[in-house]
Amino acid sequence: MKLENGKTERIRPILVNAPEICHKSSPSDCEAEPYGDEAADFTKDLLEGETVYLEQDVSERDPYDRLLAYVYLENGQMYQELILSEGLAEVSVYEPDIKYQSHLEKIEQKINKSTTHH
Repeated sequence: MKLENGKTERIRPILVNAPEICHKSSPSDCEAEPYGDEAADFTKDLLEGETVYLEQDVSERDPYDRLLAYVYLENGQMYQELILSEGLAEVSVYEPDIKYQSHLEKIEQKINKSTTHH
């Protein structure tokens, strides 16, 4: 993702974890998880070429030097809410970055209830 200062950064959305996909830098024994491609396509369709706003929490970066952020679309919607609402990710908590943990867990619980009761 290209930042306003012209620098390109890899962003790690805080508090959500989508299924793994395999890409060029993955180990050769990488196994893609179910719905990984759907989650990747959803993210790409939603964010590619768009202007987004980043909000940081306590930590600036993860161990892989990715910028940790809550990601917002221009219309104010939070990416984390949207991917959870689609059922394509789960809440994943790494303290101390927990600002919206309870809010996002409520979305996840609502989705889990609606998908488990047919």
